[in-house]
Amino acid sequence: MASMEALIFDMDGVLLESESLWRQAEQEVSDSLGLNLGDADFESTMGVRMREVAQLWYAKVPWKGPSTDQVAQRVTDRVSELAANAVPLPGVIDVLGMASAHGYRLGLCTSSDTSLMHTVLKALNLTEVFDVVHSAQGDLHGKPHPLPYLLTAEKLRADPRRCFAIEDSVAGAVSAKAAGMTVIAVPDSAHTGSGRFGFADVTLASLTQLDHEMLMLLADGANVPNMSRPRFHRAFTVDDLAAARWFYGEVLGCAEGRSAPEWIDFDLYGHQVVAHLGPRPPEPGTNAVDGHQVPTEHSGVLLHRPAWEELVRRLEAEGDRVRWVMKPTTRFAGAAGEQQTCFVLDPAGNALEFKAFRDDNYVFAR
Repeated sequence: MASMEALIFDMDGVLLESESLWRQAEQEVSDSLGLNLGDADFESTMGVRMREVAQLWYAKVPWKGPSTDQVAQRVTDRVSELAANAVPLPGVIDVLGMASAHGYRLGLCTSSDTSLMHTVLKALNLTEVFDVVHSAQGDLHGKPHPLPYLLTAEKLRADPRRCFAIEDSVAGAVSAKAAGMTVIAVPDSAHTGSGRFGFADVTLASLTQLDHEMLMLLADGANVPNMSRPRFHRAFTVDDLAAARWFYGEVLGCAEGRSAPEWIDFDLYGHQVVAHLGPRPPEPGTNAVDGHQVPTEHSGVLLHRPAWEELVRRLEAEGDRVRWVMKPTTRFAGAAGEQQTCFVLDPAGNALEFKAFRDDNYVFAR
């Protein structure tokens, strides 16, 4: 087991719910400049230093009047006002106490200005908790560059490879990972399932899920289940294990895991599905969806388009041996839920759907 030395926290979105404060302040200031920026503009710069954000705004929509540094200061001053009554996010106090009790040095590494950093720490009553606090305000490079985290580790006199970093933004997580740290991502609820955090060592829904046992597992190199893409488990009935082995193993390309005379584990795109031997299940009923009759009971996987097209080719190559319920088609064309999809039955009659959205944001779009 690696001997870990320090636990380094980001500030905004980790210690306090401040993303909404930044969003409000950025919206107010950008509106005052007539920039007409939207959610995508604000979300793409989460975790980036405000002066660099202002420079990006100016590159997109130049304005007359205040400099980019002055605009950045306006936003920061407004956030300071809004953060004066901030409270710690759930789990923060417990994790700080746990880490301190187990001998970890505690650091803070934030993209926010020094003045805002101290305002927040005072509001949260955490001014005496951290061994080192570091603002990237004056760094040559900000997040996602690794420099802010490398400098924080240097101040802590810790080897970056023996540090945990807790981040809520992709830019911050990239920064910590590039510095060689073990990254614990805690994105907001809207992004917990985002594949953009797939490189993190673990993704949690909240710091309430972080305990010392998990830190020890991460330090030992364990592959802790990652909430950026939780694995599902499904067990289903088949009447012929040899036929199931052909369909799931050879046709779908699933790696086989454990097995016994009565069941077989398969790895379906990283998810655990288990074929259990039993009486042939009844074929499912159907409902109409966008003009197509689809099985009411089915399972499947959401893929990106190239992977979906490759799977379709594998299925089509089997000719009449594959039973199609719905051949490859596009549903909800031109609408938010536009998707390419197909339905097949396995040899026992279990229905599977494989689909691809052009944009993963469309999965739950209304």
